[in-house]
Amino acid sequence: MYRTKQKTTLLAVSFALVFTIFSALLGFGQDKGNFTDARDGHVYRWAMFGKKAWMLGNLNYKTQAGSWLYGDDTSKAAPYGRLYDWTTAQKACPKGWHVPGDNEWEALITYLGGDAVAGGKLEAMDSIPKAFRPAKAGETDTFITLLAGVRHTDGKFTGLGIWGGYWSSTHTLDIVNNYLFTRNGKAIGRSSNDIHTAFSVKCVRNK
Repeated sequence: MYRTKQKTTLLAVSFALVFTIFSALLGFGQDKGNFTDARDGHVYRWAMFGKKAWMLGNLNYKTQAGSWLYGDDTSKAAPYGRLYDWTTAQKACPKGWHVPGDNEWEALITYLGGDAVAGGKLEAMDSIPKAFRPAKAGETDTFITLLAGVRHTDGKFTGLGIWGGYWSSTHTLDIVNNYLFTRNGKAIGRSSNDIHTAFSVKCVRNK
């Protein structure tokens, strides 16, 4: 009887240890961690906001078409990531991650205290401060970079360091949604834009 109990206890401990190891490797049970995009080796940090894991850095995966660096300037890649048109954005996140829909954006806003303050709380985490100092190497993988500007449908870039937007996966016919941030703005704006406009992308883990 004693040996049976001992064996059962040993199996339970072994199972718990294996589960803990796999949970750590997969990111379950953690509130933050790193993720490496197998496509290009880029490392992103992520953190839990409520029940969802969000990438902290802007997506910086170079697609064959439909994405741009701000001003076509390679020095903007590390601190700001790339800007994507809506169609490209929906397929740009790495495997296991996706562009958040309105329900996920709204859950994030609620988690951060609501419309009036959510933008300010995220801006406090921004890696590009108001003084426009150069970003340090790898900094975009550590902090959120909100003010990455936009590429308009005519090919012009505006707004770097002043405002920025993120795509939602939610759409109705030809109307697609996005969420906007402005420097010193405490709220998160909601808008809709032409699918050929290019905004930043934040990815959310599938589970």
